[in-house]
Amino acid sequence: MVVDQLVADGVTLVGISPGSRSGALAVAAESHREVETFISIDERSAAFRALGATKAGRRAAVISTSGTAVANYLPAVVEADMACVPIVILTADRPEEMHGVGANQTIPQSGIYGSKVRASLDVPAPDSGDQNSRWRSDINQALSVGLRPQPGPVHINVAFREPTVPVADDGRTRAIPYPYPTPRLEQVPIESAVASDASPPLEGARGIVVAGDGEYDGEQLLQRATELGWPVVATVASGMRDSRVITTYQHLLSQPVLDLRPDVVVAVGAVGPSQNLERYIASIEVQVRVDSWGRVIDPNRSATLRYRGDVIDVLEHASTAPQEWREQWHAVDEEMRSRLNLGLEGNAITGGSVAKALSEIEAGAVVAASSLPIRELDAHYVGAAPVFANRGASGIDGFVSTAMGVAGEIDRTVALSGDLALLHDSNGLLGQDRPDLVLVVLDNNGGGLFDSLPQAEHAPSYERLFVTPHDRDLGLLARFHEVAYVEVGEIEGLVDSINRALTEGGVTLIRVPIDREHDRLVRTSLGA
Repeated sequence: MVVDQLVADGVTLVGISPGSRSGALAVAAESHREVETFISIDERSAAFRALGATKAGRRAAVISTSGTAVANYLPAVVEADMACVPIVILTADRPEEMHGVGANQTIPQSGIYGSKVRASLDVPAPDSGDQNSRWRSDINQALSVGLRPQPGPVHINVAFREPTVPVADDGRTRAIPYPYPTPRLEQVPIESAVASDASPPLEGARGIVVAGDGEYDGEQLLQRATELGWPVVATVASGMRDSRVITTYQHLLSQPVLDLRPDVVVAVGAVGPSQNLERYIASIEVQVRVDSWGRVIDPNRSATLRYRGDVIDVLEHASTAPQEWREQWHAVDEEMRSRLNLGLEGNAITGGSVAKALSEIEAGAVVAASSLPIRELDAHYVGAAPVFANRGASGIDGFVSTAMGVAGEIDRTVALSGDLALLHDSNGLLGQDRPDLVLVVLDNNGGGLFDSLPQAEHAPSYERLFVTPHDRDLGLLARFHEVAYVEVGEIEGLVDSINRALTEGGVTLIRVPIDREHDRLVRTSLGA
């Protein structure tokens, strides 16, 4: 009944981690004709794979047994909460009489994720009578809350008594289907002025739009911005990277260009990871933050106005800019891109040159790890493929599993990782049902991002505490997981290796050795 109701509410992919208490749920999912399953021995990995699949457009759930298995879902729940991804967490629990008496593998699971889930539902072990209709209704309502008005994870905790797999049919599982569809709650745009003396939101003709990670129509946004003569600054997570948008802002705005200072900026969704961009937004007199899910995204606490709703509705109140305004932005963007490309040529391979090279690949999707990979892609990637990244909480955990989830839904997926992100989630390679994936790993033997932070100059035991060199042979890791392994040290070979791996299929790990000091010097010179 539980699994069938999940299917009725749109769940078609279920990750299963082994366990006894969850046996009935696992059997039900595996047996359901409309459910595809994948197996993962690591609950954390399973949840991040479900998160990746849901980001790529498929509704997914995960099933775990009781006890510490439930706690292993927390990192993915946190990411799904902050990134507004509606994954379903389905946990098996001990019945009420086993709690509080020291029973094995029994922990308080009800409400374990706290405010990180949109809804938390407890389904008690049945005693007598047919409660299936009630449970169907409760599950339906819980999943509805997980979709609107702000999507996010939902926790359904189901208690089971022995036996935990069906050994006989006593009639308790017989129930007619729940006849009602999942309610769709309408999103109503809400204006929230965060300054009592705020100016009219779009006063002033010279405006820019900053397109971030969120739910909106990119083509419609570009069309409206073009009509207004406003440039669109597009982050790599916006899915809008082409010649019609500004892409070099990370360097262009390192020292704000005074003669390109707008009167108003409209920022849509989450606009990280560039701190230069956030500082620039904070410096503009009128700042309008728009998010269809109603998230508060205002890290500098400087927004003039915040809206929940469609950015097109906001731009309907904008004024048309002078013709030369948009042209000036695109002229400096083209000049900056030329200089950046020139700065990457002739050097030993770097994170930036790898990100630039990925623009040449006809990928279906690119998945970026946190730390340096997403920042290099944000600065140098101009390809057409959508870029996925776990930027809700910006952790490195679960990266390989997230990439597996995306790859299961989108053909020709390429992932860009650092060595630490790979090692942190190498369990993502353990699954029995691995989709085709090319995993490019920038291996600088530790955390190279810290070389650009104050810790590098001021922290005692810097290498040990922050860089954390591992000195591991990634080729041995690939051999253990039985995935193809390639090592390349120059850009032409990298592009060829990625294209070959995409053609051959399967999982391929491509290691790119990166000299940390050289990489840091190139980033510094490009900034200069």
